[in-house]
Amino acid sequence: MVTLTSIIGKRQKRVDSRGKVTGSTRFITDISVENMLHAAPVYSSEPFGKLVEIDAGLIDQDPDFIAFYTAKDIPGVNQVGVILEDQPLLADEIVRYHGDSVGILVAKSHESALRLAAQVMVNIEIFDPVLSIDQSRNATENFLHESNLACQHQVKRGDPESKFATATHIIEARFETPFQEHYYLEPQGCIAQPDGQGGIIVIGSLQCPFYVQKAISKALGLPYSKIKVEQAPTGGAFGGKEDIPSEVCARAALAAFKLNRPVKMIYSRTDDVQLTSKRHPFQMHYKVAVSDEGKLLAADIHLEENAGAYATLSSVVSYRSAMQAMGPYVIPNISVESKSYYTNLPPTGAFRGFGSPQAAFGHERMMDTIAAELSMDPVELRLKNILKVDTETLTGQRLNSSVGAEETLLTATEAACWNNKIPSSDPRWKIGYGVSLIHYGNCLGAAGWFMDGSGVKIKVHRDGSISVAFGLVEMGQGALTAVTQMTAEALGVEPERISVLATDTEQVPDSGPSVASRNVVMTGNAIRDAARKLLPTLKEAAAELMDCDLNEVKIEHGWVHNTRNAGALRFKELTNYLYLSNRPMDVLGWWHVPQLEYDPVSGVGEAYFTYSYATHIAKVAVDTLTGLVKVEKIWASHDIGRAINPAGLEAQIEGGTAQGIGWALTENFKLKLGKVLTNNLTTYLLPTALDVGEIQSILVEDPEPEGPWGAKGIGEPAIIPTAGAIANAISNAIGKPVNSIPIIPERILELLGN
Repeated sequence: MVTLTSIIGKRQKRVDSRGKVTGSTRFITDISVENMLHAAPVYSSEPFGKLVEIDAGLIDQDPDFIAFYTAKDIPGVNQVGVILEDQPLLADEIVRYHGDSVGILVAKSHESALRLAAQVMVNIEIFDPVLSIDQSRNATENFLHESNLACQHQVKRGDPESKFATATHIIEARFETPFQEHYYLEPQGCIAQPDGQGGIIVIGSLQCPFYVQKAISKALGLPYSKIKVEQAPTGGAFGGKEDIPSEVCARAALAAFKLNRPVKMIYSRTDDVQLTSKRHPFQMHYKVAVSDEGKLLAADIHLEENAGAYATLSSVVSYRSAMQAMGPYVIPNISVESKSYYTNLPPTGAFRGFGSPQAAFGHERMMDTIAAELSMDPVELRLKNILKVDTETLTGQRLNSSVGAEETLLTATEAACWNNKIPSSDPRWKIGYGVSLIHYGNCLGAAGWFMDGSGVKIKVHRDGSISVAFGLVEMGQGALTAVTQMTAEALGVEPERISVLATDTEQVPDSGPSVASRNVVMTGNAIRDAARKLLPTLKEAAAELMDCDLNEVKIEHGWVHNTRNAGALRFKELTNYLYLSNRPMDVLGWWHVPQLEYDPVSGVGEAYFTYSYATHIAKVAVDTLTGLVKVEKIWASHDIGRAINPAGLEAQIEGGTAQGIGWALTENFKLKLGKVLTNNLTTYLLPTALDVGEIQSILVEDPEPEGPWGAKGIGEPAIIPTAGAIANAISNAIGKPVNSIPIIPERILELLGN
């Protein structure tokens, strides 16, 4: 049942749009402070070796040179690993990838910092690098760390072996997915400055301010109370600014702390691409037992991930991909093993979807492979096995509500006229249609449950205006607008009264990372908690002013009504009275994900508290002469629980789909001995408007009881089904299985035998 609302569900303009469109919004590159210096990273140009010597002697007499710091200058702990303590802030003995930072160069200007950093001599005794998953897994010596296995997760449920022994159909396939570069609009950057009282203030382009606070505390040996981190307006993140800013900001903070002066560090684009984390490449092997009727009986799935030089967020990626390895389908017998391996390549970490896009490519290509083997329609096969209310996920989690998987499939197939496809009239061009389904666990799941809480602080001012501080961040996804809407709805006022403050570590308690499509669910529930605490105070004051009972007070649309006699006063009259009567005018709201019953050994149980579901259908045209693929249209149907701002949801779906198209078709990430060759937009081809085609967003509302006003997450699900739908469509068009991406023209021609 959908609760009636006055603001939730209405299309809203983004509250931050004017500043971003006119250029008045000041990003970190636009911000300067008095007496500011500039820094640049100094890093290894070898993928693996022993750090023998670092020599800045050639530059220390340069008039622009200020200082150079290495690991020996760190006063605290030289460690910045976000989950595993496997990554030094500055490498001091071993370098593990081309880009491993060994120092920070401080100069008078940004340009001189980059120039001088390039002249620092870094002497390395070179080791043979490990550059692939297979090399890493099979190594017996010269490990990158204690071993080459970074992390692993599994799901063991039922008795798959017995089902394989009796099944009439056993189908196997292998799939591969590649690196993907975030290519956010704005590179990594921050300003660190002493606060004059022995502490540090940092402002940066980041998505997890509390991570940064912890990293600086560890590196400088300072208490959290001496470190304030504020998020600057951020030009995109996609996960690439989850843990990497901890490195960038801690290094800049080290320099600022040592020099007692503000230090700004902005990565060049080429440094950003070389040094920072990427999407994990996957190797996947699927073996599935199926009945004659198309029912999934058992699966044995092996997922292998390239972690790069350091684990960063690999544990989360490994966990999530394992929990969702066979998609939104009922399968009672399953074995999943998901393992991440260290290599001497740039670290792979958080990227929109956290392993779900890779797993979805695997399970959706597998479903089409099964359909082809059984001569079944791919949609029919999915409908036979799809999750519904009162069925169990692959981890054995029984679903009781908000399971919109089937509706997304039916609405997408109807919109795409799946049963009445139009063939190509030109023999050179082959038309294909592909379908892809996903389920995505909202928030951090059982593995991250301990940190899956979030807070807001709401303050009502004397003049009736309201300020809101929230612990997660706006990074381009429209969070400020959603927070404004939810606060206005919860308090019964107009959105125009609400001002959302920049996120900083002093305003609210540690609210965890801004990842995993947490923002609306976590912040919305925290807002509702704050409103539940604040409204009784407001109504008590109103009852005094209007001489009525508490239950006769109603606040809506910025007016306070006495329902007994139709009396009314303006909200600002109430807040002024609140001030004069010395009542509390601010309150902290908090919400934590409910306890999950989950066995980490077997991987069985409640992996997430709820799931978002989606179906993407792609229509492609393949040029058999050149191998070019054109995405003509994608129908994207998403179960979002309840729409907070439909316009914002459609924007997320369109943006995520475009990003998925790039990963599937154009973004051919290339390295040579660990050096990134595709480090600019002439070599790393992001999809343009002409590459994306038409995207039709379809919003399915199946409210989640634990979600604020029934809402669920959309940020990650927007990208996850796209690559699988495109690969299935191309396979349909050319009659050949496409089991790896990116699907570049050369690959199409190879498959066609041209």
